[in-house]
Amino acid sequence: MANDSDMRSLLTMSSSIDGSTSPQVRKWRNIPLHERCSMSDMVKIKEVFETTYGNKLLQNEFRTLLKTLLNVEYDDEEFKILFMKINTSRDGEINWDQLVSHLLLGYFASDQEDQGESLQLPIMGLPKIMRSQHRHPISRICFCPDVAKDRSTDPMQGCYITASRDGMISWWSLDMVRLRSAHSTCPALKVRTTWVTDLACLPDVNIVVTSSTERDLRFYDCSAGTFTLKIIISSWEYMISTMYYHFDKDEREDCLLVCGDVGGYVRVLRFSPVMRGPFRNQPGRALQQLRHVDLQKRPELLPELQLVEFPRAHTDWVRQVSYYASLHCVVSCATCPDALLMCDLAASRTHNTFHTEKGIQCFAFEEEAHVLVTGGPDCCVRVWNSFVATAPSALLQGHRAGIIALVLQDRARRAYSLARDRTIKVWDLQAQACLQTYIDVPPQIGERTPISAVYNPATRELLLAAVKLAVLVLDEQLNPLHTDGFTHSRAVSKLLYNPLFKVIITCGMDSIIINWDPLTGKRNVVMRSAHTRLLHGELVPVEITAACFDPANQLLLTGARDGTLKTWNFNTGVSLRYLEIEHMCEVTSCFWIEGRILAVGWNRHVTEFEDQGLATQGKSWETRHRDDVLAAAVRVPLTIATASYASELLLWKLETGQPYRRFSCTEPTLRIKMQYSKRTASPQQPAAAAAAPHAHRPSAIFRPSVSGIRSGRARRVSTVALPAQAQVLRQLAVHAMIFLETRPMSMHVASMMLSLENGQVQCWSDHPAGGYKGSFQGIHTAGDYVSAFATDVGNEFLFTGTTVGYIKVWLMTNYLTTEKVHVNMPRLRMEFPFLWRDRIEGRAKRCVRDQPLPLLLNSYRAHLRCVTSLAYIDDQKLLLSGSSDYSVRVWRLSGQYVGTLGSFVPWSLESTRFPPDVQKVASFTTFKVWRGGYVSRYVPGRVAPDVSDVTAAELRTRTFGAAPAPPLLGRHTTLPPRPEPQPPPRLDDSLPTVSCLLYFHR
Repeated sequence: MANDSDMRSLLTMSSSIDGSTSPQVRKWRNIPLHERCSMSDMVKIKEVFETTYGNKLLQNEFRTLLKTLLNVEYDDEEFKILFMKINTSRDGEINWDQLVSHLLLGYFASDQEDQGESLQLPIMGLPKIMRSQHRHPISRICFCPDVAKDRSTDPMQGCYITASRDGMISWWSLDMVRLRSAHSTCPALKVRTTWVTDLACLPDVNIVVTSSTERDLRFYDCSAGTFTLKIIISSWEYMISTMYYHFDKDEREDCLLVCGDVGGYVRVLRFSPVMRGPFRNQPGRALQQLRHVDLQKRPELLPELQLVEFPRAHTDWVRQVSYYASLHCVVSCATCPDALLMCDLAASRTHNTFHTEKGIQCFAFEEEAHVLVTGGPDCCVRVWNSFVATAPSALLQGHRAGIIALVLQDRARRAYSLARDRTIKVWDLQAQACLQTYIDVPPQIGERTPISAVYNPATRELLLAAVKLAVLVLDEQLNPLHTDGFTHSRAVSKLLYNPLFKVIITCGMDSIIINWDPLTGKRNVVMRSAHTRLLHGELVPVEITAACFDPANQLLLTGARDGTLKTWNFNTGVSLRYLEIEHMCEVTSCFWIEGRILAVGWNRHVTEFEDQGLATQGKSWETRHRDDVLAAAVRVPLTIATASYASELLLWKLETGQPYRRFSCTEPTLRIKMQYSKRTASPQQPAAAAAAPHAHRPSAIFRPSVSGIRSGRARRVSTVALPAQAQVLRQLAVHAMIFLETRPMSMHVASMMLSLENGQVQCWSDHPAGGYKGSFQGIHTAGDYVSAFATDVGNEFLFTGTTVGYIKVWLMTNYLTTEKVHVNMPRLRMEFPFLWRDRIEGRAKRCVRDQPLPLLLNSYRAHLRCVTSLAYIDDQKLLLSGSSDYSVRVWRLSGQYVGTLGSFVPWSLESTRFPPDVQKVASFTTFKVWRGGYVSRYVPGRVAPDVSDVTAAELRTRTFGAAPAPPLLGRHTTLPPRPEPQPPPRLDDSLPTVSCLLYFHR
């Protein structure tokens, strides 16, 4: 129920809407209600509710109110959907609280940031662990980019450099392949080895500098794969503990090497990069050895190198130094009250000191946003304004150990903090909230060793170095050339279309339920952590494995892997009821029929619940299966069919719950007698467990989940206790099932389709005198099988999805039916370009040469992984496919790709494109379907036109190129020409005597 705080937030959101337009000036039609209500309108609507009886409005009264007060008119169907969304109690009346809740959901759904919010955690999976190839722990890891001639750098071009305490330096490629190694040693030490404290790379001059406990700096020339000591600066007053190098793209700007020591001093070495400055190669120039005092008092010894000092900048060790290029400031921090210093090189314009009680261990800043984030031994992350040093703008708490490294992403919108206990926390700096706590960094990296970290913004990889190396991806970015994005953060388990509200519901293995608008692809409602269980004192999400709607299509029922079921109002995201079939027993299918809820799963029987009430436990039907039920289908109000992993098929009377037929899908023509006995095994002790304990059955020990069976195409060999005549070595599991409900329940009509793991689709009659009617091959790839079914309202088409990602469309007209209907093949050819004749037939057509019925209308590759669920929208002629590749894709009936739900790529129903991931491996048949039948014809001596040259009008009319020259039918239809008129014959009378022969001249 909405309270005063909801009212205030609602008025705040509605105040941003322009309410100056007079209702008499403009008519609003079918507009979202939250986009029309202004602050003054909400006050008037509330006054109307207060004057009505019971503070409620009927459907017609509310429609009149919107028309008269807001000047908003809705079509009958649109207003019916709107009223049902507001009326969450489903009593035909709405009150003020329900209206406010609906408007709040509308404002949140319209938020662009909420639409673009990722459902996946920023850090996913385990880090990649590698050996460091160092004998001692790594003291520093840094990135050395390649510098071009114009002094520009690319984060994707370069290498990583690691330095251990004993002075060993290693170069690594971006793929963390070791390239070479060298040793940094002190020439003055003859007996004991050095101890390197820090390393910095100077990529524009090809120099690597190391600092050690001998209070020196050693500069090594790394040109052309060498490692030559060039300059040694020794006898510093204190040991240098940290360094940072900065160089500008402009060659006229000086390069800066910022150093911080254990005495609190900050020193800057400046030099010009022209001709490599002090590191230029000169013939005969030996190793230069200088002391710190020489740089101070005798600069002529090395005039190219200048020293700038900030004495006693801190009273403790300097932990980190950097350079703020936009403000020309040096930044340093230490674990003392004067924690952070920001000062320019002249120490005149900028000199800010940030104070904290226990000091600052590390920092990170974003120069464009001027955001400074610090972390220290007090386990707090502080967010500062770079120009305000008095107090932090935000304080983020949650760590249990000191913070040693910080990373900023997306212009300081997100921060990552690494603590000494190897815990990484992800912070949303705008919301000042913790998004994730990552604890999967293994201790073998360095349990008691200081960890050095470096972040590559191009690859978004965080490299951790100590005893071992670890690579961790922070919020992996999607490449539009490789993918269109993802719908869920895990595999999609169920996909449903609601014809009443005209929305799509997707359920995933990430325990998230999403309400989508199929026309725009926007998220309406997101329900996170829909199913949870308590594990080690923490609520962890549970995978959703089944879902369905109630008979009125107003509520949603979901089943999870732990055996729980929940009912939802999917328009508001509110959970209404909790049910359970059995603890930690996966629900593979669930059905909501009139007055009852049915669920099947790994408990091998059907569990029945009342759809009303508060009871969480249901009534179990008798156990007839000897293995886990993987597929089920309901034909209301007659039949429910269940099939198990052991190839058992049972038909039950839906009204009484009594089984009336039993079959083996491996041997479908075998008749198995139904036996009724009072000693039928109970649900707690199946009959198959009477001969051997459940713990010793291989099928119970190595039981994969339904999603694992589909994605990995798991196989197993088992012997199922069937009658003696049905004993086989290996049973074929049933993975999907569907009823063609428009077909009659007749013994001669196949009304049920089920898929086996050998690729066959079997057709059965659910009539008591029926049975197996036939089968057809539903695949064209070895090792594949059908994993999902869908059909249209009239059961004209059957859509199948396979485990390798193919979608096929079959014409079910005249297949295993008693009525014969005329098939309009020209219409089907216009609708399905797959039927067009090919010069060379693909595998899909070759596999159905000897299979006239059902007719294969379409076949194309839709996903790279298993298709787990299908749904068809009859009004729009759109097919939706959910897959274990985390995406739900929208296709036209002809097979053209429209888009992906939740994609960052904009799409519409009028345009088509190619899915980037499948495009790389698609066959010519798939491309032909995607292009609407267009296939480039190769003609020797002529370059084939590119598909990108085809216009939208050509694709729509399927006429390509210029019109042919008249006449269209050529000249072979014209009449032959008539002969010319001949002159009359002439008699030759020149001779005195006329002969008998007459000569005719032309």
